Amino acid sequence: MSESDAIARSDRPATVATLARDLRALGLAAGQTVLVHTALSALGYVISGPVSLLLALDDVLGPTGTLMMPTHSADLSDPAAWVAPPVPLEWISIIQAEMPVYDARLTPTRGMGVTAELFRSQPGVLRSDHPKVSFAARGPQAEVLTRGHALSPSLGEGSPLARLYDLDGWVLLLGTGHEHNTSLHLAEVRTE
Repeated sequence: MSESDAIARSDRPATVATLARDLRALGLAAGQTVLVHTALSALGYVISGPVSLLLALDDVLGPTGTLMMPTHSADLSDPAAWVAPPVPLEWISIIQAEMPVYDARLTPTRGMGVTAELFRSQPGVLRSDHPKVSFAARGPQAEVLTRGHALSPSLGEGSPLARLYDLDGWVLLLGTGHEHNTSLHLAEVRTE
């Protein structure tokens, strides 16, 4: 959604204060551990966009709360399987040989949105070591959530999702539905 569309859809701009008020009304509280999925454009016009949302989340959770976001980097995969878009066959071996390895500090997110990408790069944020489906977290439980992320099953018992469950954490969907709720993958693994 363009910025003009967000302005047209909004009665007034969202601010850090109004976002914090709304988050509290949704049940978010100080000290919680929460996994946030967000489609910022669905929130209307937000002054300073993801910066205001992250400040509002920090305000509500306080210093005793822990914020976690998915920071997946799906482009770190076999290019032979890429379909959106596919690459020419003659490129596959070049990409496989030259693709930089995953680096938790350097590798950007892909398809996670501007808020997760900004969050990932902030001071004090820890990121799990999974090269494809990492999670980032900040707060007292960040290390517990992000350490030891198993390669397979990547969203199962050895994942930040299982640690979130162990901590009685919450999942907050802002502007998105369960089709983007990564915590459901843990449920899938547990029912197999």
